[in-house]
Amino acid sequence: MKNSVHHLLGACLVTLLLTSCAGGSRQKPDSETPAPEMLPQELAAAEVDRVPTDPDVMYRVFAAEYLGAEGDLDAAVGEYLEAAMHSNDPEIARRATRVAFATESLQQAAMAADRWALLDPDNVAAHESAALAMMLIGDYMGAEYQINRILDIRDGSTETWMLIANLLSQGASPEQADEMLDRILSDRGNIDSAEALYVRSHLAIRSQDLRRAFELARQAVELKPERVEYLTWAGRLALNLKLIETGLEYVRRAWELDPENHDLSLAYADLLARNGYESEARIVLQEMPQAPDVMLSRILFELAAEERPAAEKLFSEFEQMGFDNPQEKYFYLAQAAEALGFVPQAIALYGRVTEGDRALAAAIRVAELKAIGGDIAAARQDLAELRKNASPVILEESWLAEARILREAGRREESLQLMSEALTSLPGSIAILYTQALLAAEIGRVDIAEKNLRMVIATQPENAAALNALGYTLADQTERYEEAEALIRQAYILQPDEASIIDSMGWISYRLGRLAEAAEFLQKAWQIDKNPEIAAHLGEVLWMDGQKEAALAIWREGQKVNAENPVLVETLERLGVQL
Repeated sequence: MKNSVHHLLGACLVTLLLTSCAGGSRQKPDSETPAPEMLPQELAAAEVDRVPTDPDVMYRVFAAEYLGAEGDLDAAVGEYLEAAMHSNDPEIARRATRVAFATESLQQAAMAADRWALLDPDNVAAHESAALAMMLIGDYMGAEYQINRILDIRDGSTETWMLIANLLSQGASPEQADEMLDRILSDRGNIDSAEALYVRSHLAIRSQDLRRAFELARQAVELKPERVEYLTWAGRLALNLKLIETGLEYVRRAWELDPENHDLSLAYADLLARNGYESEARIVLQEMPQAPDVMLSRILFELAAEERPAAEKLFSEFEQMGFDNPQEKYFYLAQAAEALGFVPQAIALYGRVTEGDRALAAAIRVAELKAIGGDIAAARQDLAELRKNASPVILEESWLAEARILREAGRREESLQLMSEALTSLPGSIAILYTQALLAAEIGRVDIAEKNLRMVIATQPENAAALNALGYTLADQTERYEEAEALIRQAYILQPDEASIIDSMGWISYRLGRLAEAAEFLQKAWQIDKNPEIAAHLGEVLWMDGQKEAALAIWREGQKVNAENPVLVETLERLGVQL
């Protein structure tokens, strides 16, 4: 009976597997992507070749997808792992790895990732996943092997060593990470190099040992004083330690080594200005090639220094200057006019940007400025005109801009309906589906939010933002907490440093009654992003945990950022708290 079911599924699931396992929109290494010049029939043949042909494998993949869609991720892990172990398709092993990580099934994640790396030996992501999973289960020798494979593939560049430092900080304790790095560096004859010190410095900062990080960076600079990235890193660390003069000295040395570095020059001027060296900052900006963005930076600098006459004088000079690219000049000049409060002039200048990469942004900004000035009808008319005979990109961006304008005007229902209209012209737009979902969630239409977000996730299974949005919506507006946690945890595995996802991890922990865990997540989110919504959540957890004074302090900080944030306002009203 089982074999006949397998063969039946094998006959009817080829289309499903083309999109869910072997092809579709998921990322694959470049080597797996058919050449662009392939004819349609050749492309189809290439896709079919990657469909698992073994009936047992196909059955298990289908079962895993079905169980995952139903929220039973633990069972899905087992089915995917079995499929991965019996298949030669690295895509199945990759998916098994991701699902195992999402459910914190670390032993299974290590096995699946090891299989993925074996089947696709030049894929750095496969070795990263295997190394991380192995560290998390204590298999440090296995992890070191995977890390050495990454170094072989990537040729030991500084960027690669930074990737290794990030992996070690995620998967091992500071002490264990240091020991592993010692062995890896020793194996590769790199133990005392400046590059090794630089990597150790980054590892130390991930262990929150700022002083050791700075000392290691200082040593790296002594060995290679000509490396600009070492100097700027040492400068950042010194500034974080409040060693202002030392930090500025390191950045100055970097700037002197590479004075033509546009971004470094602007950053150095900003540092000087923020630390009271306005005259020196002006000199740096004045000595730079006076490109349009530099002129804008000089105007913004004078406004920040409360030197409006100087800013207006620079604006007049900017108007008279000639540049090779007039469109670029008009765009930055419009931003300067906007900063100075010359709104009609800004609108006129943006209107002159009709070509190039900035034309769409300029047209949308004109509509937004009209809306800010109260003429929403004119803004909407401009966007409607923009959509006539437009490309899909312009269509999408203009629909989204109009939705933002209506939402910011408090017309959420109208904005939601507008997104339905947009979907008739761009039915597959992920951005429009996602935006409509968020709007629906804001007004309590969980049905629309869930439908749209599941459509996004079906197309992009590793879209962390969509996974998080759906999980948070279910946690906040329903009692489907276990399903919500599974979704949020998948997002967290994909983006463990994203503040909004960490906030969701805290919120679902709170909903499930795990107050200490909730507070830990929310404190971390708050440290990353001083967002009033995070303040509302953290304050509520502390309040319910009996830490009333701490809750009040966090809420007050949130109010300083934005006292009108709807989540913060609702939280205080619901709990009967007056600040």
